[in-house]
Amino acid sequence: MKLKQLFAPFLLIIIFLVGCNTQRTATTSPIKTEQTYPIQNENTAYPIIKQEVEYQKGYPVNEKEKENETSYPIKENLSGFPKGPDFKINEPLSEGDTQVTGTGPADVPINLVDVSEMGLFIAETIINNDGMFIFSFQEPLEAGHSIGIQLGDIEGTDLNTNDFLYNENYYERPLVGILFDLVVVK
Repeated sequence: MKLKQLFAPFLLIIIFLVGCNTQRTATTSPIKTEQTYPIQNENTAYPIIKQEVEYQKGYPVNEKEKENETSYPIKENLSGFPKGPDFKINEPLSEGDTQVTGTGPADVPINLVDVSEMGLFIAETIINNDGMFIFSFQEPLEAGHSIGIQLGDIEGTDLNTNDFLYNENYYERPLVGILFDLVVVK
């Protein structure tokens, strides 16, 4: 009786090991082939359409970038919103810096955020009448982090949020929002 109870699991383990040990041979396809469609015979009047098909083996996948595809930053204004003003953070930013300077339109409140930390607030300021801004803060910048500027609190001003939604220089990041400029700390 005990022998029968031990025999069944032992048999299952052997079948499993034998099944896992089978080797599969890799098949390769020709590099280039010609296909014709539709098939022409004496009874059809369809023309032969020749098409070259390329087959590739393994990784990496070699795909040519399509010319009509685009990525960020967006080059074409599809939103219908007016083009926003330009902002620029002065570079380079170095590890340990406690000030960030740059340029933008006068009297616009802006925030400095750490994009690497999902938009962690660093500092806020208002751009001077001469178009220059300076952020000063206590915690030094960390190397490798991306730092960006966003629109600050415009309550009580004549500014409209819709005027800062699109510019080909702006960046849009998930969970962070629209960034007027983006710089990596060295």
